[in-house]
Amino acid sequence: MKLSRRNILPLLLLIAAGVGLSLFAFARFLQEDDNYSRIEDRLYLGGFVASPPRGTRAVLNLCEQEDPYRREFQLWERIPDSEPAPSLDWLRRMVEQIDAWQRQGITTYVHCFNGVSRSGFVVVAYEMHKNHWTRNEALQYVRSKRPLVRPHPALMERLLEWEREVHGSRTNR
Repeated sequence: MKLSRRNILPLLLLIAAGVGLSLFAFARFLQEDDNYSRIEDRLYLGGFVASPPRGTRAVLNLCEQEDPYRREFQLWERIPDSEPAPSLDWLRRMVEQIDAWQRQGITTYVHCFNGVSRSGFVVVAYEMHKNHWTRNEALQYVRSKRPLVRPHPALMERLLEWEREVHGSRTNR
């Protein structure tokens, strides 16, 4: 294709539009500080952001990317948003860590990439432990604060196992 003044202008406009959209998307990512929800006092659940909620001292990162920031307490536990789900021992450690931070009055941010599945899974497990709730009760509560929470089916199954551990022989409601 031979470039002439007549056909170079549309090409330049197309390139400029592509660059502009890329810059817009990057800037939007850097401004996604509101991609989180307050679940309770000092506990937030959300997605990968440029900066966590104000006052956050502890971060539990469940996604593949390292956080672009540092806090006093930082735990990076990469888990897939697929099968197999992490073990009950792993889940117990995460719940105990969140519980320890919360008992110390430390504002905590639990996140994965989108704040939908993996972080929802861990926060639901924490609420089950803390409040002695069933999976469905805890999920309903967390969704009342962040409606888009939808843990992967493998994670939902693990929460049923967690429920049996938290409640002994008590059945799912």
